[in-house]
Amino acid sequence: MSDALEIRDLHVRFHTRRGLYRALNGVNLRLARGEVLGIAGESGCGKTTMGLGVMSLLPRNASYPQGQVVFDNKDLVNLPREYSERVGDRFSPKQNERILRRVSKAMAPIRGRRISMVFQEPMTSLNPVLPIGFQVGESIYVHDPAQLARRVLARSKATPELTRELVSLLAATHGDETSVRKFAAEHDLAGIEEQALFVWSRGDIHISRKEKAIRALSGQPMNFVERWIIDTVVRARSIPWYLSRIPILSRIVRRVLMREGNRKARELLTSLGIHHAERVVRMFPHELSGGMRQRVVIAIALANNPEIVIMDEPTSAVDVTVQAQILELVKRIRTSVSASFIVISHDLAVLAEVCDRIAIMYAGRIVEVAPTDEILHKPLHPYTQMLISAIPTLEGKPVEGIQGDVPDMRAVPSGCAFHPRCPFAFEKCREVIPTDLPHGSDQLVACWLYEGK
Repeated sequence: MSDALEIRDLHVRFHTRRGLYRALNGVNLRLARGEVLGIAGESGCGKTTMGLGVMSLLPRNASYPQGQVVFDNKDLVNLPREYSERVGDRFSPKQNERILRRVSKAMAPIRGRRISMVFQEPMTSLNPVLPIGFQVGESIYVHDPAQLARRVLARSKATPELTRELVSLLAATHGDETSVRKFAAEHDLAGIEEQALFVWSRGDIHISRKEKAIRALSGQPMNFVERWIIDTVVRARSIPWYLSRIPILSRIVRRVLMREGNRKARELLTSLGIHHAERVVRMFPHELSGGMRQRVVIAIALANNPEIVIMDEPTSAVDVTVQAQILELVKRIRTSVSASFIVISHDLAVLAEVCDRIAIMYAGRIVEVAPTDEILHKPLHPYTQMLISAIPTLEGKPVEGIQGDVPDMRAVPSGCAFHPRCPFAFEKCREVIPTDLPHGSDQLVACWLYEGK
């Protein structure tokens, strides 16, 4: 099976007035399908830059001298890389801005729909003047309006007899998703299965209320114009140009689909542990706590059922109680969503809770990749060993800080970038950049100490 995402020798440079900032210096990384991969390292090592680079969301003064980000057999950074290779030292942020507009157009079917990102600070990620329900629903309306139209159409076509049969099926199969989807396909009710499964999976209401709510999914009232519009969107799998350009029709389309988007937002927020979601969707970001805002941005990221979700410091802006709740939420999401996750954090303890593998990053390079247990109990790279020794433990082990400072990325040390701080450095470390050396069956380490072992 092919990887969900592959990063090959990715370099990123920021052209600033104070010089050339080398943010990424040859990142190599693979993300398997269904895997949760953690990225750890000190502040300034390039973790967030790598996540934004995958999404092609870097500013106009960022260049890609070399490297690839391969998703679905397509290179996501080919346009900015080709420009950087062509102009070399004559890189112009103003000209690069035109390239980025082309990149945004090419990334429109991917960004937010197939690859989504949970940004570091939810308060700055949400629009302060729009209600929560609108912001969640709009992400579906923009990327997958046909999903909303199918839901509305399914409710209008469902009869009381079919919904009673659906309730019986859910009870007999204990909410088996495959059986429910098969039932919806056989009765031409695509879109009703996710609504029924959401109600059935709720743990906060009694079984009788679940059955009543599922039976209420039948008989969605619609007038002739609304029915025609919904049928058109479902058949076209998007909003046709004539429905978006004729003012009267475009207003009806937006009203019907955004109303359904608000309903979908309530379902998403409820499934993510937000109580009284019907009230929360009418609230604004400043009215929510940090943990609730974090759940909202996760809901936006998951709204279109993406294949890859990048989470940048999902627990950095909340207290330890909410942090535990969000980590539990991430663990629950990974079992219910068939997506791959990249979780970026400076806290190894956070990554140990949710990740299958952990990659350690230093000075814009991956220095070690291994399964979580191997990283925590058998670290190889000296930097990984020092990171783990700097974590306080209940056993009272003395905390050992890492001597020295993070290098200035405008003047990266020659050879291994960690050698000025490494107690084991020798002559080759100061002159030659280490390659990824395999160790064991599934561990890679970029350190000359393990050459030939």
